[in-house]
Amino acid sequence: MKISYSRGFPYGAPLATIRGGATKAPEIREYLKNRGFIWNPARFGWEHYLDREDFTAVLVTLRDEYDCEIVPKAGMDSNYILDLGGR
Repeated sequence: MKISYSRGFPYGAPLATIRGGATKAPEIREYLKNRGFIWNPARFGWEHYLDREDFTAVLVTLRDEYDCEIVPKAGMDSNYILDLGGR
């Protein structure tokens, strides 16, 4: 299962977005909802305002507990790519 993430700062806020086929799985959708993510149909992704540390923790959980492959969005500025550490 694959998840693509992106980060940015629209209006100065730290927007975190998660997309990908893995988000169709009910247990992953439920996890994202419980963490405060909201579905944005315009961007076709789950969004939440999280700082780097909190967003990294979400992605590590998705990788380690839900066995997702986590990749940054293609073309995203390298300054926004998160270091998720090794497994």
